[in-house]
Amino acid sequence: MAADKKIISYEPMIHSIIQQLNILYDKDEYMQVGRIAVFEAVNKFDSSKTSCSESQFVYTLIRQRLIDEIRKVSRYQERQSPAEDNIIEIQAADDSYKLENTAQKVLNEREYRWFTLTLSGYSLKETAELLKVSVSTAKNIRKSARDKLQKSFLL
Repeated sequence: MAADKKIISYEPMIHSIIQQLNILYDKDEYMQVGRIAVFEAVNKFDSSKTSCSESQFVYTLIRQRLIDEIRKVSRYQERQSPAEDNIIEIQAADDSYKLENTAQKVLNEREYRWFTLTLSGYSLKETAELLKVSVSTAKNIRKSARDKLQKSFLL
């Protein structure tokens, strides 16, 4: 019961941090992350080991947990939309043959391999591993392939 009262007393702080971080969607989920952070912070806080107050400690932990959650959601969304290129997204099922054909003609071997892996749902990191290149090199391959595909469809 004492923990519940502590969590409730810190809810205005959680709301404030959510606003500071410009969280506009899924506020209830972020509130829950904040409540869990309060619970952890209250249980971890030891005034003999730190020079800050309990509220400063709780604030820091809430903020860190919310930022971690934002990053986690962002990474998830990035992985869930592997076909980020507008051209790929716009193509309907009946145009997939044309897209595939065009890709084979205009892309070099490495770019075409990126293209097929992306359409298969691999993340950028997974694609980089399969291509045996760094993530930044995979990004460059992606950019080059997208540019070539866009030019070929604009002609």
